[in-house]
Amino acid sequence: MRVLPGENCAYLVPNNRKEENAVDAQLRKETVTMEQVTAHGASQAVVEGEITLPGGLREETHVLHAGGMAVVDSAESGADRATLSGKVIFHVLYTQGAPNQVHVVEATADFIHQCDLPGAQSKGRVQAQARVEHVDASVQGGRLNMRAIVQLDARGASTQALEVLTGVNAPGGAEVATQEIALRRTVASGQADTLLREEFELPEGLQVRETLCADAAAQISDITGGQGRIGVEGTVTISAVHASDLPGKPLVVTHHEAPFSQTLELSGESGDLLDARVTVRDVAVASQDAGDGGKTLRAEVLLGVQGTADTQEKLTVLRDAYTYQGAALTFSGRDVVIRTGQRRASAAESGKTTLLLPDGTPPVRGMLAAFATPIMTAQDSTGSRLNTEGMLEITLLYMTDENAAPVTVHQEAPFRTSFAVSAAPDSIITLTADEVEATPITSDRVELRYVLRLTCDGVETQSAHLLTDAQEEAADEVDDGLYLCYCQTGEDWWTLAKEYRVPQEKLRRLNPDLPDALKAGTGVVVWKKSQ
Repeated sequence: MRVLPGENCAYLVPNNRKEENAVDAQLRKETVTMEQVTAHGASQAVVEGEITLPGGLREETHVLHAGGMAVVDSAESGADRATLSGKVIFHVLYTQGAPNQVHVVEATADFIHQCDLPGAQSKGRVQAQARVEHVDASVQGGRLNMRAIVQLDARGASTQALEVLTGVNAPGGAEVATQEIALRRTVASGQADTLLREEFELPEGLQVRETLCADAAAQISDITGGQGRIGVEGTVTISAVHASDLPGKPLVVTHHEAPFSQTLELSGESGDLLDARVTVRDVAVASQDAGDGGKTLRAEVLLGVQGTADTQEKLTVLRDAYTYQGAALTFSGRDVVIRTGQRRASAAESGKTTLLLPDGTPPVRGMLAAFATPIMTAQDSTGSRLNTEGMLEITLLYMTDENAAPVTVHQEAPFRTSFAVSAAPDSIITLTADEVEATPITSDRVELRYVLRLTCDGVETQSAHLLTDAQEEAADEVDDGLYLCYCQTGEDWWTLAKEYRVPQEKLRRLNPDLPDALKAGTGVVVWKKSQ
């Protein structure tokens, strides 16, 4: 707003002395290395595979259950997108010929998928993960066709050096406003695959004939390190499916836990803030005779462990400035989104639901196994809790009196679960279900119990406009004198002091009864006196 008599101010004491030109202002600059992050990019991919089944073409084949896990092998950053490469490992339970003999087949299908990632740059870093939300399988002509719907999540990051203004010196004096920014960036990283081998004694009463397949999940419990190393400890939970010789129960499921520990070498600079991620990349299981009539489960779980070391610092930079006399300053800058912190958390909550079998479904006489996949459709944060809701995709395997073949029923059930997790905005959230157990209540009702495990991976960011340069330009002259100025909407002490080119502290002292927040129409007394 130009300072002219009659325009939103009262010109009280005129003085015609003009401002003199001053020597060029001096700018203080500092090169800042910061890490900028992109938004969370999410997409789905359909991955298909097929395999020839053993046995004759005339043998009747019935698919009982199809499951799988997805693994991201590599993630490359491009302009506003990321290319994710990985694989889906399918496992399918089926009967062929003898209806009470359950078999398994495993197959792998590779995928390459491009995910939109606005703000991503070439050769930047990409954090990506994949999870299977649905699997179906069918048999045709002796070949098993498999299809998986894979949910892919990615977030990009790039480290950039930017020269920013931190201060201004002017011969006639200058008023500066600063802002504090917190910078967190990754300075060292490392990754390695580790093979966890464990043996578990299987109860003799289960009469396990062979182990068919297993799922596994890993969770970190402790991170330690220093001097270029990071140690990661945690627990792996395993759910194994076995073929059994029990009369009327050809299938049994067991649950196991095993600890893991891995030390990584970090390459890069020294960082005080340590972080780690772990993913299950493959699971192999087999059972063998224990020598005393029992069985031993041998499990091998391939874990991918990633570790990082970060540094965090606070920096005071220039937000705005003006000179008291001489040429005025015009600033140029950049809008940036800076990574200021990391917020990762995990939690588990148990749940249960009652399922009513569809009309016409054979009655339940003995439950064999239950599988559940949670598909989250909505989530919101309330204080320190994260509320989720969605659908459970459920497969029930059970026996009936009508025949010796297992019966498969697919159902969906809604869930609403609240976790004690404080999630950062735009976090990557993963939900899995394990320890799934089904108990018949009546011949057409089943109670399903399960544990939902949530992993929330988010970053804390700060949006800032950083000043990078300044130019001098001719300033509107402000005559010395005493003014009564009436505030416009949006004006504050800083904008008034800058407009009249007076120190803000003196302006506040001249109006001691006015509040910190000025309202539109408030009269402010301004005393302009050149040095």
